[in-house]
Amino acid sequence: MWLDLALILIVCLGVVILGSSRLGTMIQLFAAQSLVLSATPLLVHPGKHAVVMTMGTLILKVFLMPNLLSWAIRHVSIRREVQPLVGYGKTLMLGGFLMGVAFWISFRLELPVRETSNLLVPCAFSVVMVGFLLLVSRFKAITQVIGYLVMENGIFLFALLLLEKTPLLVEMGILLDIFVGVLIMGIVVNHINQEFGSASTVNLTNLRD
Repeated sequence: MWLDLALILIVCLGVVILGSSRLGTMIQLFAAQSLVLSATPLLVHPGKHAVVMTMGTLILKVFLMPNLLSWAIRHVSIRREVQPLVGYGKTLMLGGFLMGVAFWISFRLELPVRETSNLLVPCAFSVVMVGFLLLVSRFKAITQVIGYLVMENGIFLFALLLLEKTPLLVEMGILLDIFVGVLIMGIVVNHINQEFGSASTVNLTNLRD
């Protein structure tokens, strides 16, 4: 029951992120989604392994990454995504459609492992779809980073199916790679803004050797 509620809340927070334009709000929502996500290992398979995953998620995704992204938007003086590639209303409609597709695909998969909850795989695919849509439908580099992180939250959920068999070192390595990726993106956003006066990735097409 608690796992199902956590999964539904994670998906709902993803949808709210998809419909938000203010970057500060999006970062806070991502932190809230990651906070709920950090509890899922304990709900799926309580144990030392799950505790370490929970602590790693809390440190990286709830504290370090949001603070790094908040520093980035303060440094480049950007507060919102003004002109997305796809309007917010259409994005939400497309997101709802993709979530429906995710549930349809999930219920037809034959998994080799037993699911703790019937909602685990559909919600994981839905979060991946929401993150991917956010990644491809926005111009601001910081917004795209948030989309990437949301998509990774969905991958994290799906990986919980193999919680008992996946080596802890691999999982911690993935989290570290994500943190390094966000750190590098923060540096890239800073340089884009210094060069062009804007953090839009459209400006990358103007770069020359």
